[in-house]
Amino acid sequence: MITSNNLDIDTILEILEEQVLKSVGRRLSEAEIIVIKGSWDGKDYKEMASDGGYNSYYLQQKVAPPLWNMLSQVIGNGVKVKKIYLKNILFKLAKNDYVEKLEFSEAENERLVGKTLIYGELPKTKYFHGRQKEINYLKRRIASSKESSIALIGVGGVGKSSLVVKLVEEILTENSDIYECVVWKRIEAYSSLEELVDGLIKVLRLKINDESLQEKIVFLLKNLQSRRYLLVLDGFEGLVQAENFGKRVEYGKFLFQLINEQHKSYTIVTSQLPLEEIIEVNTTLIISSIKIQGLDENAGISMLHDKGLYGESCKKLIETYRGNPSELEVVAERINRFWGGDVEKFFEYKTTLMGQQVQSMLNQQFRQAGLLNDLQKNIMIYLAEKTSEELTSIPFPKILEDIKKQFIDVSTSEVIIALEVLEQRSLIEVNKKTIKQEISYSLQPVIRKYILVDPLGLVYKSSNQSKANNYNQE
Repeated sequence: MITSNNLDIDTILEILEEQVLKSVGRRLSEAEIIVIKGSWDGKDYKEMASDGGYNSYYLQQKVAPPLWNMLSQVIGNGVKVKKIYLKNILFKLAKNDYVEKLEFSEAENERLVGKTLIYGELPKTKYFHGRQKEINYLKRRIASSKESSIALIGVGGVGKSSLVVKLVEEILTENSDIYECVVWKRIEAYSSLEELVDGLIKVLRLKINDESLQEKIVFLLKNLQSRRYLLVLDGFEGLVQAENFGKRVEYGKFLFQLINEQHKSYTIVTSQLPLEEIIEVNTTLIISSIKIQGLDENAGISMLHDKGLYGESCKKLIETYRGNPSELEVVAERINRFWGGDVEKFFEYKTTLMGQQVQSMLNQQFRQAGLLNDLQKNIMIYLAEKTSEELTSIPFPKILEDIKKQFIDVSTSEVIIALEVLEQRSLIEVNKKTIKQEISYSLQPVIRKYILVDPLGLVYKSSNQSKANNYNQE
């Protein structure tokens, strides 16, 4: 575990000098090194001068002030570096340098971090904001030993994969011996179980002859049982075969075996869809899930500041895009490009911009047979056409009344189940502040825009409805 107590100041100085040389084109002077080492040890300027053979006035008045200014630019990250804060800032610098060891190129399939082997490729996280509350919660869950798995569920682009990358980094930074291996496997869209098993075998560099799928699974599980693994299955929705019950049972059995037979290990699953919609098991759900929401306002503001956007309208931007990092990144880049970074001007045009990740998610929902049934599609279309740009929500009794007029044979329970499925997938929003308040529903602006614009002709065609003609496609 990395702490400020067991770090060698000479090691930190090597890291710091590399940063200084890269940023200002010079190395630290002898006097600057004396001030840095003295500050690390908590010494005053008189003690530093006595140790280094310098005048205390020279160190305090001539060396220290420009040194703090220079370090503020090089390693401060917006924080003014001072003598009293230096140790914490240097500790963070060393920690970040350690975390960078987790990053590797596509050509590298295996890396050693401390005593932990990294198999597979962790996604790059150039920008990351907030989420410390979620990370701390997940670390407590993993450390509790009361479970061996957890699933993170959320819409496309909300940052599930980035969150897990940072979680892995913090776990290994704090205790690099806790797991012998970290395995990251990204599941591509429309993969089969055999492709997933073959992919894990390949990532782990295991050797096996052409065997049946069941023999491969036994072989894989035996190897996974032999060591303490942190296994990440990223993008589990890639396995979805909504209309194929046999496939869902197959996935459920595999996940059950994977989790229950790895007694020393822990499995993290990320998915855009709730796992019960992908797998089918005869027992109760074998893996607990938590729903990942968008960034909170403070994290969103920090992200937008990094993108060069400022002002009170940034709060409206975060609310409009529900703190979804990928959507905020797309809209921020376009605001910079077309409106010169002026968020208020952007809102004057009353348009909603769509990013690729959310659009791809919605394309899959409306394109793939079995994911959304006719009732669910028509509820979404109904909400899109009946709500306004001001995000008016519609009470449940009104939805029930109007949908029953549209579908004469539909029952109240069928409408309730359809609404619950859409809510679980974060495709509709629930508005209910108190227990006694009547529940109402609305749509995120981006999802509403997608439905009404219907960019690929998937929405209205698949629902057998006529497209509304009164939508202003700004």
